[in-house]
Amino acid sequence: MPLSCIVIDDDLDAIDEISAYILSTPGLELIRSFSDPVAALNYIRGNGDFDMLFMDVDMPNMNGIELSAMVRDRAARMVFSTCHAKYALDAFDVQADGFLLKPFNYAKFFSVVSRFFNTEGRAVQKSGEYLFVKNKSEDLKMVKVRYSDIIAIESLANYIRIYTTDSNIVTHLKLKEAREIFGKRAGFMQLHRSFLISGEHITSIDGNILTMSNGSKFTIGNNFRKTLDNFLTNRTLKPTHRNNRGGL
Repeated sequence: MPLSCIVIDDDLDAIDEISAYILSTPGLELIRSFSDPVAALNYIRGNGDFDMLFMDVDMPNMNGIELSAMVRDRAARMVFSTCHAKYALDAFDVQADGFLLKPFNYAKFFSVVSRFFNTEGRAVQKSGEYLFVKNKSEDLKMVKVRYSDIIAIESLANYIRIYTTDSNIVTHLKLKEAREIFGKRAGFMQLHRSFLISGEHITSIDGNILTMSNGSKFTIGNNFRKTLDNFLTNRTLKPTHRNNRGGL
């Protein structure tokens, strides 16, 4: 199924441009577009979950960062767009999945959205999907865990501990087996011999230290640095050129 998309931007020309890009991309479906962020908020709250929101950052009445905090639970992915590079860090602080610096062409647009598709060109599974896990600490009670809520998975010999946004679950599974299961999903990667990490929950990177959305910190193993570098390739804001005085 195609990814359902909503566009929110106070600039009508920008709405027309990004809407055209969505309509030109197999696997994406444009549901609605809004020039008023408050109207967008009301619509999103009243119409279930969506796969992808494209939002301008700098808008009147309510900016994209403020809006994102109110609709993050209704959107599997959020992509921000703006004319000002200074907003990039704010966007990634609210777990943005992509950032487009205006003006951008279709090639730039596609480079951001293409990672939401698998190698056959089909949309990756929505982050709202879930699985049931036998929780050792609750007499093997089956507990529902959403993939989007998983922050990290820790090896405990023949068990793993799954860190989620609201609990920790221990279940009988080796990390190797967990890697085979979760490694097939976008965003999960091994960055330490004892841990799998969800890229969606990384909030900052300081040298070899990752800080996650729950405040926990993980050290990147030397043998896994390349994995992180590959993950960051299309997720890092970089200047396209520099002038002679070293400015952007």
